[in-house]
Amino acid sequence: MEVEVYDNFLSSYHFDIIQSFFMGDRVAWFWKDEVVYENEPGDDYQFNTAIHERGHQYDSFPLIEPCIAKLGCSKLGRIKANLRPKTLFHRKTLYHTDYPEPGNGFTSIFYINTNNGWTDFKNGSRVKSVANRMAVFPRALKHRGVSCTDQPKRVVINFNYEKY
Repeated sequence: MEVEVYDNFLSSYHFDIIQSFFMGDRVAWFWKDEVVYENEPGDDYQFNTAIHERGHQYDSFPLIEPCIAKLGCSKLGRIKANLRPKTLFHRKTLYHTDYPEPGNGFTSIFYINTNNGWTDFKNGSRVKSVANRMAVFPRALKHRGVSCTDQPKRVVINFNYEKY
């Protein structure tokens, strides 16, 4: 399996609720000195907020339950939202996998807003940041995020899980 892309992943009703929340001013975004790895070179950074981690569900978890159901998740790993502010030029993270647990799980990226950023995959695929788009791929496939230059921020939600 390579990268599968689903446009208009959720109904406009469910998507509008998620987008309004994560693009609004009620999210507690936490500063990260790095985007991918601790002590990575350069001066790249992002903000993130946990949604599900180590069995704990945070306040925003009910909002993303329609995504979990549609993805067919059986065992949840980490789910978090990432916010990268606009940059003067496109900044690429290092290639990485999101969740280092062993197994045949999946990673999915849910794009909250449309902008000129994108996700590159080590296999040569590229997925543009389009609101209500979901990219699904094997957990082991390395990828990297690319910042936007045309909007105030690029917001995505990363899901790490196994399917039933």
